[in-house]
Amino acid sequence: MRSRIRIALFIACAALTVPVPAFAWDYPGHRIVGAIADAVLQQHYPKTYERVSELLEIKRPGEPWQKRSLREVAVFPDCAKKGNEPYCGRPSSEEEKIYAANNEHNDKFHYTDVPLQQPKYVAKILGTDDIDVVQMINFVTAYLRTANAVAPERPSKKGVRLTDTEAVWLLAHLVGDIHQPLHVGAKYFDKTCETAADPNTAAGGMKGVAQTVGGNLIYLTAEPPAVPPAANLHFYWDGTAVVRAMRAAGVLSSEQEYAKLLAAVPPAGWQTTGPAETWAEQWATEATPLAAEAHDRLQIKKGDKPSPFSNTGGCTWKATVDPLYEEWAAKRAEEQLKKAGFRLAALLVAIFEP
Repeated sequence: MRSRIRIALFIACAALTVPVPAFAWDYPGHRIVGAIADAVLQQHYPKTYERVSELLEIKRPGEPWQKRSLREVAVFPDCAKKGNEPYCGRPSSEEEKIYAANNEHNDKFHYTDVPLQQPKYVAKILGTDDIDVVQMINFVTAYLRTANAVAPERPSKKGVRLTDTEAVWLLAHLVGDIHQPLHVGAKYFDKTCETAADPNTAAGGMKGVAQTVGGNLIYLTAEPPAVPPAANLHFYWDGTAVVRAMRAAGVLSSEQEYAKLLAAVPPAGWQTTGPAETWAEQWATEATPLAAEAHDRLQIKKGDKPSPFSNTGGCTWKATVDPLYEEWAAKRAEEQLKKAGFRLAALLVAIFEP
């Protein structure tokens, strides 16, 4: 989730007594994705499993070497964000602070905002960035593939400084992010904030549209005395949809059991063709129509709250999710978690066992 949004929305939601979800795609979503990949690698790809385990080991002063899993480290890039303690559940660790200091644009690594009118992800169209989730997955993939090389052979990207250990846990996180549809597709409106628009065709480009910022400015509402299931649409997909999926499976209280359940049967269509360097773009393209449907199933109207940001067009929006939407979203969230877990394992195998 975008850190620039999180701080302002946490304060706004607290003031309005609208509850922020207890979970997010990383609580437990990212850990579920990591746990699925852990299980697949341990069961079928011991060579990659051992290599990943070696890279994730850490030595703290006065303590023995500590082994860590993909499940554990998958949340680190979010926990490294400034002001994220309310969502991470703890202060940033020293390891995460070092990563954040070396990667000041970490908050931009986690998403891309492809307009919903676009049929696929295409680099450099408005809404994408050279350090968005697609480009960063590609970079980290290439970086880890050259782990035994020396500079200048190792790839580099301006403003990005990673150790091999950080690269593994960043990859584990980003593969989860790219499968959350609102981390890929975004809805834009014209300056009236009532008519959908695409900045790639609108006069003035980004300056000619109002941005929902990946659904963060689409606030969810409910008829009194009911309380919305999440503060906004992005939060809903980050967390509530995952919680609903776990509840439907009967394992709401156990991330590990849910991950085992999902890992037992590979999801349909999870395999990705072509070179590993093209996979992230394919995954984003696959998620784009899902993001569009996540919006199209709702009646999104201009809201009366002011935007907390000066560069998004000044508007906010509102929508209400009904039981049918919640059932549909839970099923889609489960499918995406499964795909992310199996695809993370496959990508690591492609990196370490080419």
